[in-house]
Amino acid sequence: MSRNRILSVLFVLVTITVIGCGQQKTYTVKVSGNVTLDGNPIDTGAIQFFETDGSQPTGGGIITGGTYIADVPPGKKKVLVFGLKVVGQEPEYPGDPKSKMQDITEASTPGEYNVAELTTLEADISGETKDLNFDLSSKFKK
Repeated sequence: MSRNRILSVLFVLVTITVIGCGQQKTYTVKVSGNVTLDGNPIDTGAIQFFETDGSQPTGGGIITGGTYIADVPPGKKKVLVFGLKVVGQEPEYPGDPKSKMQDITEASTPGEYNVAELTTLEADISGETKDLNFDLSSKFKK
């Protein structure tokens, strides 16, 4: 799957998460920080914050160059991180010699950081936060 398609899907998921399904506007605060995997910045991906009891609303943002900014309602949250890495390139239009090349990406974060029932990542958000960092390991530990 191309990087642009994956980023588009991630953007839509984060937008739906932040906007909700017709709910009234919820008070949110800006949360930002760094996201690394084994000490290296996650180049591209998304981060999602959701209520520990599974209720709405949630918040999230896009990860770019290992950093993110998200609008999140205050409270105790579980956190999901979806990281991507470029593993090659392919023509945007196979068979067309004039086609631009596009990145081929795959997940860079272990699935345990992407599944609500498995994630151990949590945050207690009481107000605007500028250094809410997540240091992930490719050897996931519960």
